[in-house]
Amino acid sequence: MPFRSPGWWLEFLGVAHAGVGIVRYRDALGDIARHKLLDSVPGSGDKATAFWFMAAAPTLWVGGRLLRSAESTGDVDAQRTAGVVLTAVGLMGSAAIGRRPSGFWGVAAVGIATLAGAGRSGCRSAT
Repeated sequence: MPFRSPGWWLEFLGVAHAGVGIVRYRDALGDIARHKLLDSVPGSGDKATAFWFMAAAPTLWVGGRLLRSAESTGDVDAQRTAGVVLTAVGLMGSAAIGRRPSGFWGVAAVGIATLAGAGRSGCRSAT
């Protein structure tokens, strides 16, 4: 199996987040779509939760893509910054969510892996 870099795993988390969101929030997302999106998401409730859950998916994927770019070019500063932020967000999110199922542990793991591999030749992106 080819090496999967932290950036690849962050992209994977983004895709997985979208998949989970589509399944878990299909009714609320369907309601948003039926209302033509414009002004269809209230400040709280199921539709708001679905919207913000889904908004994280492309953000995770883009972050992973940018991290892969930093890995492939050897941009150690960008890798370290990403590692610190991902680790902090992952740990804070895990603490806030508590014992409920969450992907925040995955974000923390990617952050830690990023910090551990920052600048190493083995941390280059597998394309």
